[in-house]
Amino acid sequence: MAISKQTIEEIREKTDIVSVISEYIDLEKKGNNYLGLCPFHNEKTPSFNVNPEKDFYHCFGCKAHGSSIDFVMEMDHLDFQQAVQKLGQKVGVDVEISKSEMNSKDMQLIAMHNIMIELYHHILVQTTEGEAALQYMLDRGFTLEDIKKEKIGLSPNMNDFAIKALSEKGYSNEAMFQAGILSRNEETFSYFDRFRNRIMIPIKNHKGNFVGFTSRSLDGSTPKYLNTPETDLFQKRRLFYNLFDAFKMIRSKNEVFLMEGHMDVLKVKTTKVKNIVGLMGTSLSNEHVEILKRSCDNVTLMFDGDTAGQTATKSIGENLIKSGLNVYVIPLSEGQDPDELIVEKGVEAFEKYVYENKISFVLYLAEKSIKEAKGNDLLFTERLTELIDLLKYINDDIEQSRLVKEIAEMFEVDREVIFKRLPNRRNTIRQVNPSLTRNITTTSPRDFKEKMLLKTFINEKEYLDRFIQGYEVEIFNSIGNYGIFNKLVEYYSAEEIFDISHFYSYLDEDQMTIINDLMNINLPIIDSISQLDDYINDLSGIKNSMKDREKLQEEIEEAELLGDMNRQLELLQQLIELDQAHKL
Repeated sequence: MAISKQTIEEIREKTDIVSVISEYIDLEKKGNNYLGLCPFHNEKTPSFNVNPEKDFYHCFGCKAHGSSIDFVMEMDHLDFQQAVQKLGQKVGVDVEISKSEMNSKDMQLIAMHNIMIELYHHILVQTTEGEAALQYMLDRGFTLEDIKKEKIGLSPNMNDFAIKALSEKGYSNEAMFQAGILSRNEETFSYFDRFRNRIMIPIKNHKGNFVGFTSRSLDGSTPKYLNTPETDLFQKRRLFYNLFDAFKMIRSKNEVFLMEGHMDVLKVKTTKVKNIVGLMGTSLSNEHVEILKRSCDNVTLMFDGDTAGQTATKSIGENLIKSGLNVYVIPLSEGQDPDELIVEKGVEAFEKYVYENKISFVLYLAEKSIKEAKGNDLLFTERLTELIDLLKYINDDIEQSRLVKEIAEMFEVDREVIFKRLPNRRNTIRQVNPSLTRNITTTSPRDFKEKMLLKTFINEKEYLDRFIQGYEVEIFNSIGNYGIFNKLVEYYSAEEIFDISHFYSYLDEDQMTIINDLMNINLPIIDSISQLDDYINDLSGIKNSMKDREKLQEEIEEAELLGDMNRQLELLQQLIELDQAHKL
């Protein structure tokens, strides 16, 4: 453990989670808890619940949850140690970090990249070998200051440059290979430098650590662009180029510009447009989408104007809009990319172009669809249907109405035709967050008592111990409640004190929903052993009565098969009396 458990607990005890979260969003007191709009996804109805007593937050919309430390990690894009340090400063607790993890595989991987980044950068800006490559970068419009700031480098045209450099530092060839710095001939099992005679652009992960490279060939060799292969830390499905550096600006603007080329991102960073990230390829993973949703509400796509870029714009745009994000496009001419646009128009003209030519993704697609479907009635209907399907995902009523109006005019159809095919927004909004409006009185008396028992066990381990030692677990009728009970037993077998955020690691998603209902509804707490005994005995009685009920139902079915009406009436009367007696 890099930070002592005692230090972490002290910080958590002194931290007011409401105060921490209120620095980012507005919270309103609701009973013992606080409610606000979730900062991790786009919503109009508050579903973000904060429990100050438990140092815990949970969003009923996107399921984001955790402690004050988790919240700071997500909002400020920090790792665990950095978040603890930040909260420690806030509450006046000094945080000492040990070096016990410095020999871990991940730290080795990061250390190797730090060494190679400095060496490659030195070769580019300080040696005669790097002069041609440096001039190439300068000719593309980058300044020496840009190059130094981004730590751009040059890998020499050698098979063993990295091998020699890192071997001197004590790293094995296998470690270099696992880090993605070397390649290996699987027939001879010999190692060689993966990157040779290439412009080297370092890649940071979300914590700000260098974990890999993207590179561009200088001599026309293929591939033109070459990335670090998949490693423990370099996973393309979870990485955006420049996300760490742009994160605060993305949060501030509530918007991110998404591009496909690293050189494009580097070039655009020289303008006033700073909230930009690049894909590590042309595909967008589910992990990418979740990262974007937690960063902002608005995504603007600026891909190359060629066929591949337009195809990527369509597929990625549809993916993002269906995830609930607001999506826009800055269309580029055929064969044009952002880098070339800056060279062609200049920085100021580029900045003006970006903000004057941004259009809704749906309208961008509508314009393309009209051109594609011209003269083809079948394709016309198909394209309009596709657009209507996308309109369903527009969260803002005003924006949706505006888009319907424009698409109706473009396709020359009555807007009511489109509106009729959209879901009723009032119904949709009412269904967004049933968990928040669920009232405990709507559950059965038995379920009510089972939940009371569970909440008591959460608050009083002594009562749980008594129950385990003296009663049958079978009194739980609800499978969900029984599952929570088993998880509580498992949790308390390892822990003495209940910590809601830690307990979450034991649960699946359905169980998380149950436990959040428990934490956010007003239930009376059993406060004595005698009361506990009464409740358990009551539940046991209900359990037995339910068995009697099942038996009566079987007898009623049997009497029905025999056609014995008198017997049916007699048994039905017994069933009614049983239900009334035990409120089944």
